This record gives sequence, structure tokens and C-alpha cells, in this order.
Amino acid sequence: MTRAIDAELAIELGADAIGFIHERSSPRYIGDGELKWIAALPPLPIKVAVFGKVDRPAARGLFDLTQGVEWEHNWEPSTKRIHVIRPRPSQKPEDLMGGIVPAAAVLLDGYSEHAYGGTGKQVDLGLAKELVLRSNMPVILAGGLTPDNVGEIVKIVRPFAVDVSSGIEHENRKGIKDHVKLKDFIQAVREANDTTNR
Repeated sequence: MTRAIDAELAIELGADAIGFIHERSSPRYIGDGELKWIAALPPLPIKVAVFGKVDRPAARGLFDLTQGVEWEHNWEPSTKRIHVIRPRPSQKPEDLMGGIVPAAAVLLDGYSEHAYGGTGKQVDLGLAKELVLRSNMPVILAGGLTPDNVGEIVKIVRPFAVDVSSGIEHENRKGIKDHVKLKDFIQAVREANDTTNR
């Protein structure tokens, strides 16, 4: 989230967590000037400080979890970390399992040479499903999810949770959430969960 209005709508719609990009190379990066409105948000849902390379701690007391691809320093205990893996096309589940650092959850995201995330690239669903079955940690699925495809993907992969950024943004306006897409996305996830839990 880059704006209070978007975060507030996500909270109103029942999002379980909201993320704030700390990776300076991202067009969705939030600087220190954004911390005031983030601090004013309610204590729930969970707030996640999202990094590419975790090279510094997030603002203490403001974020519940830290998410990252590369951990230069383990600033947080394992129970406060989400470890991101971005499978390359040739990788298999067993290749990935050994590279996961101790964490509260693992997040699968689409691989790109040019960015740590937010690219809209999808993870191979067969690989994702296999990792969900093998992992002893909750698996969060990201990458290429949209209101149109997330319901079917949740039914196939059965992840612990899903993560979305570019898939609910206005076209050509990175970081600005489309409120209709946000509502539709959350509704699609709820409907898919209701179907798979019957």
C-alpha cells in the first residue's frame, strides 16, 4: 500500500494483512514520510514490512512481520519473518526446500531478473501445489494474481494465503490500487475458500 485510502479500504474489506514496500528500487517504495499515516492505522490486520534484500530493520513497533528475498542480517526472530523464494523455470520443489531460511511462512513469487517482486509474473502452479504439500511452513502464493484468476488458482494450489500488488492496481499507475479490483479480489478469494472448505 502506498496510500492511506487504499489501506483503509483493504482493512474494511477484511484483508488479513497489508504490506508496505521498503525496497528502495520499487515504484511502490514508502519512505519515512509515510510512517505517520501507517502508524495511525488500526492495530489489525497484520502489517508487513516488505523488502527485497533485507539490509536494515523496519521501524520498530510499527510492523508485525518482515518479508524478504535475501537476508543480509536476520534482524527479526524466525517467528517474525516471511522468507520469499522466486523459483526459476528449471527448479524443482526439492531444489527450493533447502534454501528456505527459518521463518513463520514462505512466500512463493514469480521470478524476474529485474525486480524482487510486483512484476505480475506467475509461479508454475504445479510447482506451487507441490511445495504447499511438502512444506512444513505455511505457504503464501504471490505473482500474477488478479481478481479474474485468483479463485481458480486458490482451488488448485490451496495456499495458506495469497499476496497481491500489481494485480489490483490501476493500469499504468503503479502503487495506486483500483478499489473495484481490490473488492473483487477479496471476494474471489473468499468464494474460493468457501468452495474448497466444503
